[in-house]
Amino acid sequence: MIKSKSKNKIVFKNARIIDPCTGFDDLGGLVTEDKVIKDFGKNLFKDHTPDDALIIDCQNHILCPGFIDLNANIGEPGEEFKENINTASDAALASGITSIVCMPNTNPVIDQIPIIQYIEKRARETNGVKIYPAASITKNLEGKQLTEMGLLLEAGAILFSEANKVISNTKVMKQALTYAKNFNATIMISPQDPDLSKNGVMNGGALANKLGLPGIPKVAEIIQIERDIRLLESTGSKLHFFNITTNEAIIAIENAKKKGLNLTCSTAPHYFTLDETAVDEWRTFAKVFPPLRNKKDKKAIYDALIKDKIDIISSHHSPQDQDSKRLPFEQAEFGIIGFETLLPISLDLHINGKMKIIKLIDKLTNQPAKLLNLNTGKIAINSPADLTLIDIKTSNVLNLENMNSKSNNSLFDEYEAKGKILCTIVDGRIVYTDQKFNL
Repeated sequence: MIKSKSKNKIVFKNARIIDPCTGFDDLGGLVTEDKVIKDFGKNLFKDHTPDDALIIDCQNHILCPGFIDLNANIGEPGEEFKENINTASDAALASGITSIVCMPNTNPVIDQIPIIQYIEKRARETNGVKIYPAASITKNLEGKQLTEMGLLLEAGAILFSEANKVISNTKVMKQALTYAKNFNATIMISPQDPDLSKNGVMNGGALANKLGLPGIPKVAEIIQIERDIRLLESTGSKLHFFNITTNEAIIAIENAKKKGLNLTCSTAPHYFTLDETAVDEWRTFAKVFPPLRNKKDKKAIYDALIKDKIDIISSHHSPQDQDSKRLPFEQAEFGIIGFETLLPISLDLHINGKMKIIKLIDKLTNQPAKLLNLNTGKIAINSPADLTLIDIKTSNVLNLENMNSKSNNSLFDEYEAKGKILCTIVDGRIVYTDQKFNL
């Protein structure tokens, strides 16, 4: 509860402070002033609290770095009817997310400096979640001609990606990795061979055959990963695979890491929570790219996270309007919203998978910050005061009607989970509080 008010100084007391970057996990206090963390520690404010600060009793809930979402589609510019920067920001902040990387598959594509400037301007106007644009690797996402990576980095691009596409031309992909190395930039790929995945709408296999739907075989992911690992090995660049869905992909990535390659990977909650049977009766909300795999692969992804073989968890937030989903399965758009289900779904790894909570938070904060080379994702003196206060014990029934996203294409409506976001802080400003948390 709050005892006094101040715009630029906040004291959090009786908090379980967790910082995966240093391994700190203890009850204590933390103070922010202006935009940064001024101090924190086990005995801070144990006997005395400042009179000139906003004081928040955290009631022994977890105070940790704000989540950093590596893979988000925000709709703007071009598809504001699905999501815009304002609604994306509201949804992200209600999810404990303080920074997002927006994918370049906007309209127009993020392949020119003015588009980056537009997104940054809109983010400043919204003054909510921090938005870092990912620029496309090739012009107009066509896989043919490289973008001006150096100029785009200077303008504010955080990394380079083709969103849900890949570069089928091996020579162009090698050039991209070589060029990116010159700028110490990261290439981020969703690995699906375009020829094997072409026209596919769900996981290839017996169920797809039964439903009469064209499938995307597992080998589409595996072949693409193995090709790009070879190119990474020959160029010495930095590569991140996102939306990993298969056991064979995990094995290939693990072997590459053992060779010392600069390689990381991530997945999204729906890939370790749901499987292809969610498509039963042609449910278009289960149409995602890459597709939901079989139960064996779902378990493999779940186990790989627990064994620390997958570095990062991201939301893969892909809002779609009702008209895009209320179509025959083959015609419906791919996508599922993911901001506000990120923590509750991922918490199963801790509750039932026995993953230590500090390790789970690490995959949502410190690891993406390291990949993006951001000075956030940690609790340290003079680092940005981007924080989230979370309750990991309260049971919570997810309800689409209560979500902030402009779209509602989720498979987790009425889904029973645990955990909720109580408070989100960006640059020392309280930008979200749960209505039931007594601030």
